[in-house]
Amino acid sequence: MCNFADMLKLTGIYRRLCLTTLFIALCLTMSGYTDHRNTRVDSALQVLKSGRKLTDKERMDCYYQIVRGTLGKDSKMHDDYCHKMLALSYRMDAKNMRENAFYHLGLQHYGREEYEAAERYFKMGLAVTDSMRGDKRYPEQDVDDNLSQLYGALGNLYNLQDKALLAIEYYQKALPIFEKYGWQQSQTVLHHNVAELWLSMGNNQKAEQEYLRAIEVGEASGDSLMMALPRKGLVKIYIDEGNYEKAVKTAMPAYRYYRHHRQEERSDYAEMLASMAKIHLMDGHEDMPRAKAFASEALSLDDDELMFETRGEINSAAALVAMKERNWKQALHYALKTVHERDEDATYSDVSCYRLLADIYTELGEKEKAREYINKVYQMMERFATDHYQSGLSQMEVVYETEKKEAQIDALAKEQRLYFWLLTASAGIVLMLIALVIIRHIAHQRQKALLAARVALETETKERRILARDLHDSLGGMLSLLRLKIEAEDDDVLPLLDATHTELRRVSHHLMPEELLRNGLASSLHDFAVSVPGSQFHAIGDIRLSKEMELTLYRCAYELVNNAMKHAQAKHIDIQLMQTDGEVTLTVSDDGKGIGNNGGGMGLQNIRERIEPYRGALRIVSNEHDGTEINVTLPL
Repeated sequence: MCNFADMLKLTGIYRRLCLTTLFIALCLTMSGYTDHRNTRVDSALQVLKSGRKLTDKERMDCYYQIVRGTLGKDSKMHDDYCHKMLALSYRMDAKNMRENAFYHLGLQHYGREEYEAAERYFKMGLAVTDSMRGDKRYPEQDVDDNLSQLYGALGNLYNLQDKALLAIEYYQKALPIFEKYGWQQSQTVLHHNVAELWLSMGNNQKAEQEYLRAIEVGEASGDSLMMALPRKGLVKIYIDEGNYEKAVKTAMPAYRYYRHHRQEERSDYAEMLASMAKIHLMDGHEDMPRAKAFASEALSLDDDELMFETRGEINSAAALVAMKERNWKQALHYALKTVHERDEDATYSDVSCYRLLADIYTELGEKEKAREYINKVYQMMERFATDHYQSGLSQMEVVYETEKKEAQIDALAKEQRLYFWLLTASAGIVLMLIALVIIRHIAHQRQKALLAARVALETETKERRILARDLHDSLGGMLSLLRLKIEAEDDDVLPLLDATHTELRRVSHHLMPEELLRNGLASSLHDFAVSVPGSQFHAIGDIRLSKEMELTLYRCAYELVNNAMKHAQAKHIDIQLMQTDGEVTLTVSDDGKGIGNNGGGMGLQNIRERIEPYRGALRIVSNEHDGTEINVTLPL
């Protein structure tokens, strides 16, 4: 299994700067694959095509090797074998492999930047992991491994979407697991990642707290990288605050580590050189020769292979050195490299770069340019406040509000602004009323459809109940009497008569299952599975549905199982019912010969008509040699 705590460590180093391709590449590396050799995939495919009869476990191992090996390389093959894993996991009742399939589907969608789908699969993996609790087949640590893996995946997912608070929430969910097993490296990286997120929101106080926790755990781990990593971020806070003593004390251990590992940690070493240059430029502690030496060495590492933000750190240090020497043109040359070319690509770190440029243009006497970058500072602050970063930018907002109050706004401008907002509010109210009317109309139409379906269902239920009673009471009694009369006549007749009687009881039971009316859908499907040779049933979640919806799903299950037995010639059938917060899903999978070109015939058409009033969805995964999986999903 790809250890996501390790992946969290590597991707967290670059925080929100990590690229999707890097994320997939890291997963592949830790899975034991490279971009140019697919040995395990090829060998697994050869085993599957060998014609040798495989056990379910051997087949699952092959599927898993292919899934891991095709992640980020062959989307279609990866997704196909993930679904094969899912179908086989239901037959084997292998929840751990089911979680693995959901997790890898999430990773694949993550890599394609399909974040909603990735989130859905990761959360389905969480639901399966929750169902593993209390199952004696799965040790507690396996469950915790899955949880930390999925929490880390969701944290990184939200991190890349700039949903910092959600990312922090899921990182923090993983923390108790790391602490429980004493995974100190994972704890260090988690605190470091959270600190980076707080820093990205401008909340230096919380960022400092998390960096200090990361340093404490990192030192306890004895890992030199874990000791250096959080110090690299923390020193930037102390430089911004002008705290020379703390900056030097924090920077030196990190600088020594990265200098010793400058070949393999080239980017981080360049950042540390930039920080060391800035430390030797701090007021009251200027050491220009050393500052220039650090900045020059950092510039020698600057090339297109470094990430933009790392290059920005290098050039900002060089610009500060040039400003101290009053070489304003050289300072401008370096400072312009620290900001994004397009304003829409700007990040929070660009604010300090804009200020730097404003100072340089002021010294050069270019007042219009200086005013332009001062305005960009204010625009950037307003943009981040609008994007719900007010708590992280409180100090900068105070500056912004002060500057805004100093501006001279005449009475006419105020009046125009008031009219604009009144007009906007009026338009908003009108749009809300229109939307409300449309929503009510849609809801009314849906209610009518549900009512019609309910009436039809009730009518069908009454008719089935009468028919079931008549079959049981009259024809069943007659068969029993007939058995008594011919007991002594022919031994071959009795088994046939018993089989007929059993079939009659089964048909009458499924025409109107009393177990469904008494104890609900899960209990009824369990009894149904017991009555069908080679079938089994599993329920996930607390199943609570209306009687109409339960009866609809029962009829669907009955239809699908009958199809599998009669048409697919299946020997093993798995029935699963899973309820989440927003939907309920019935899954029937088998090892039969699959669905032909006719698309399943009238049976599946009947199911589509049954679930249509509930806005349900029918999904079919069928292969000629690997059976069929059919999912019926109803929104709640």
